Amino acid sequence: MDALERIGFDRLGLVVTPRGVTTPAVSAPLLAEFAHAGVRFANPEEITDGLAGPHRELIAHIRAKRGDKGTYAPLFRGFPERLPQFDDAAFRFVMARVRLRTGDEDWEDALDFSRFGWWPASSIPQDEARAEADRRAQAMLPRDSRIEWITVRLVERPELEERLTTWMRDCFTSAASLREDVRNDLGVLVNLLGADGIEVGDVRFRENRTLLFELLWALDRPRLPYTGATPDDLLRLFAALTGGDVSLAEPITFPRLTRADRRVVINTLEASDRLGDVFRRRGLWLAIDRGLHVGEFRAPRVRDTFALLRETRHDYTAFPSRFERTLARDHAAAVRLAAAEAPGLLGRSLRRLASLAEDEAERAALVDAIAEAGERIPLRVLLAARAQLADNGRTYPRVVFGKDGSALPIVREPGHLAVPKDFRAALLAAIDGTVDARVVAKGDWSGETVWIEPGLDRLLLPDQLRATAQGLVQVERGSRLPVGDAAVVRLFVHWREAGERSDLDLSCVALDERFQIVDQVSWTNLGNGVMTHSGDLTSAENGAEEFLDIDMSRAIGIGRKRGWRYLVPVIFRYAGPTFEALAEAYTGWMLRNDATSRNRVFDPATVANAFPLTGRKRYAVPMLLDLESGEVLYVDVYLNSAPRARVEQDGRDVALLVAAVAGRRRTKVTIAELALTHVYSRGATLVDDPAKATITFGTGEGRTYDALRPEKLLADLL
Repeated sequence: MDALERIGFDRLGLVVTPRGVTTPAVSAPLLAEFAHAGVRFANPEEITDGLAGPHRELIAHIRAKRGDKGTYAPLFRGFPERLPQFDDAAFRFVMARVRLRTGDEDWEDALDFSRFGWWPASSIPQDEARAEADRRAQAMLPRDSRIEWITVRLVERPELEERLTTWMRDCFTSAASLREDVRNDLGVLVNLLGADGIEVGDVRFRENRTLLFELLWALDRPRLPYTGATPDDLLRLFAALTGGDVSLAEPITFPRLTRADRRVVINTLEASDRLGDVFRRRGLWLAIDRGLHVGEFRAPRVRDTFALLRETRHDYTAFPSRFERTLARDHAAAVRLAAAEAPGLLGRSLRRLASLAEDEAERAALVDAIAEAGERIPLRVLLAARAQLADNGRTYPRVVFGKDGSALPIVREPGHLAVPKDFRAALLAAIDGTVDARVVAKGDWSGETVWIEPGLDRLLLPDQLRATAQGLVQVERGSRLPVGDAAVVRLFVHWREAGERSDLDLSCVALDERFQIVDQVSWTNLGNGVMTHSGDLTSAENGAEEFLDIDMSRAIGIGRKRGWRYLVPVIFRYAGPTFEALAEAYTGWMLRNDATSRNRVFDPATVANAFPLTGRKRYAVPMLLDLESGEVLYVDVYLNSAPRARVEQDGRDVALLVAAVAGRRRTKVTIAELALTHVYSRGATLVDDPAKATITFGTGEGRTYDALRPEKLLADLL
């Protein structure tokens, strides 16, 4: 499997089958092997004998994506039916403190009673010999009867390249940031397929523009002057090349360039119709001017512009500070400044600016600014501003996500930054008018029929894919998908050390409808009649696993009596190196019908989602189960904590965090809302049957816009 085939499978669900004959004696076993890995084909009749052999590497790749990093085994035999007879964590801690007073053991060793034959199922270092025997025994057990299918399509090589070229164009032109793994794949594709089909003018999102210019700089540098790159594009390129901040909020370092490289930069500036933008960031360009040696090149526009730049004393480099200073003394002037120089900031700050408007003149100025600058505000920003205004401060806590996936909950009283009713209506009308005009400009749909899959009102429009997990399923945080009808949801974490001893702990917290903690299962409490823990391993030299089963029928029945509404898995880093420093670290969940000791404890074909654990934080929260609605709500965040992170110490922070993520649906745009906006503004007709539709919105192979592969949607509709 080469790079194109791997990317085609990961991003588009495509499998290349070489041209040739199809022999049932070959194709039937091939299809069966893929089925064992949870893969089925939308067009199995297209399979050829040429796929035999190469299929092994693909199946290994699929299994790895589903978290299969070896033969998994539970710590105690008999999981999940039989818990250890005695495992009182509080008593264990008391005894550990006694041991610390009488010996030199450190805390982890003091908690380890395995050499006394005590508590052999929990809080012990891995027994390598026993683990290996258990893994061999697991391999002899039957699989689960359930399969969580991944549906893919067989194609020939030319179609793969054509589809990947389209996907690459959609990624670059999408109106959202891209994950690091997607960015890496785009680099591979540009290198192998070229970038001739990408119109730089269509690449609007600044991080995506920077990535494209970075790739062109590496692969086709002389092309840069013909791309329409602006001075700001060059600054962001320099920031990317030197590991700086591409938002240009911080000073950047000018890279060391050859004379030929400097000629490319000068020629790009000379060709730009935005050369005057250098005055907006005077400080940065003056710093760069010393390394460019403009006078060495025949570039009269650049030479004259930089001469004037050196003479002027007005500094345009710190727009945020100028904006804040202006806002402190003159609200209307600040609004006009933002509309003229930073319309995106105007949209992102709209609710704050609206709440600070004190009189009719200031309010009218803000409404007028939105109407006048609306065509220069990114459509996704306008839609987000509309959702924020519609909520009007009712939903708290909220959460802000960092570029590294970290989360910061924001706690305020309901009504914070609320906007008066009439003023809010005027702002919403201005936004709606602008949005309608922007959508209409994308083309007429008057002859189209559109079907929108039920449930898309539960999926939020992706707006920050940069830090989302590299899972089998990618949706925006706060989105919901049905959990299905499985008897058991089995959570898992797998990790392997890279030298230093490491202890990860899988836990699950039960919350009531107000997001208050009502119960938990973890290494300190292995079971509660609904959830069952497989036991706590405190080292993983050759790879270790922990499992936690949730009996769904009991969770709904008994949980209702106990006041449960949500179940929240958490992976704590109790001790040892960060997630990213481990040799392997995966988590996810399976949907099982036969979750007993008579079946394999881990079956990749039952994995609903899996993703690597990354980052330097103390714990990860992948999702929550909503027992009332029968849905998985995607949380996908990392948080910090004091050392020895655990439920008892960090449970309240977990509850606050998931409450904030669950509330995002009231302050964000859903995919259904975006689809309906295009239907109504562009004159299409809604239908209730996908077979009657010319345009379909849904989840899965064959839809015009697949919400689970949002690149095309983000490129075409925003």
